[in-house]
Amino acid sequence: MKPLVLVVDDNDRYANNLKVYLENLGCRVLRAIDAKQGWNLFLQNRSELAAVITDITMETQTSGLWMIRKIHKDGFRGLKIIATTGFDVFGVMAISKFLLPSFAGISFMIPKVPLKNGKVVMLPTGLASEPFEKTLFLYP
Repeated sequence: MKPLVLVVDDNDRYANNLKVYLENLGCRVLRAIDAKQGWNLFLQNRSELAAVITDITMETQTSGLWMIRKIHKDGFRGLKIIATTGFDVFGVMAISKFLLPSFAGISFMIPKVPLKNGKVVMLPTGLASEPFEKTLFLYP
């Protein structure tokens, strides 16, 4: 069965670029436009989800971060990934690589500058032992 991935982002351009990338890998994709809708779609589909990819800043400056932490605390064992413009600021990704795994079980980070241009770059945190494309197919 094709992996199911939930993409939570209020920006259509970023979300569509992720959707195309994931579908080209052979995934089914659900889309939420904010953290509230993302949480509801997570609850409805958690047994099938292989991954959740979320932006941080949506309805509030940190709503995506708190949603992914809530998903982590709920015991979700699939991949948890954050895509944010914050990673494009010098030094943020280097620090986040060590903090996000313990805060919310984040395995990969996606900087938005390449994503804006249609290129998805999956940068691993300390939790990722294999590339995203290989790891994704290990979940439901």
